[in-house]
Amino acid sequence: MLKKILKILKALAFWKKVVPVKIPIKDYCDLFEGKTALVTGGTGGIGFAIAKRLTEAGCSVIILARNEERLKKASQQIGCSYRVLDISDVQDIKKVISAIYEAKSPDILVNSAGVMGKGRFGNVEVEDWDKVINTNVRGTFFMTQEVSKKMIERKIKGHILNLSSSSALRPCYSAYIVSKHLVRDLTQGFAKELIRHGIVVNAIAPGPTATDMIGADENDLANLEVPTGRIATVDEIANYALSLLSEMGNMVVGSTLYVTGGSGITTCE
Repeated sequence: MLKKILKILKALAFWKKVVPVKIPIKDYCDLFEGKTALVTGGTGGIGFAIAKRLTEAGCSVIILARNEERLKKASQQIGCSYRVLDISDVQDIKKVISAIYEAKSPDILVNSAGVMGKGRFGNVEVEDWDKVINTNVRGTFFMTQEVSKKMIERKIKGHILNLSSSSALRPCYSAYIVSKHLVRDLTQGFAKELIRHGIVVNAIAPGPTATDMIGADENDLANLEVPTGRIATVDEIANYALSLLSEMGNMVVGSTLYVTGGSGITTCE
């Protein structure tokens, strides 16, 4: 009942307010010079923000996604290059990654591509289940497998970061939540297998964040259901991501960093 009341209050125009946020941004330039990163789902939201911050820090970035028009626009805004890739198509992953490593030697991978899906248990369609699992889980697994194989062959040490979610703290009642549980577990498995090759694998798990996925932007961060009183900005998530992708994160292995504003400890809904 309390949740319903809070949602009604949030929907009322007079209740909405802009929460002023000053985001401290660390200068990582000395840690990313000479590095090359692949960022899936880099055309918007958190993936875009991470790609932008990496580029600003001196990293050479290649963003990957299905839609070439969005890729062109995003790459121009970021100042990076791009490749068209269907993350749910394993053969496409193999082809694109092989072509990239023939020309470059990426030492960073950010698995940010993901879809939300519709419905919860009792109302989940097979097509929606397949779309979510194929993108969020299958795509993450085979992208990591192909990239890490190339890194191992070339004796490249580096970092892999998966985008999980605070939803991984919730019971599995939707395809999306199931996928984020699996991403968290895959992160531990990848880390165990790859650390002996000098490849550090971790995950970052945002709580509610101002993205199109949840229909929010940085002009309306207020959220009474989050203990901090607001949702996160994409720049905040990107800032934490860069710390895990830099040499400063080398002793964090197989972990998931939850950036939730406390929401993960207060509710499982």
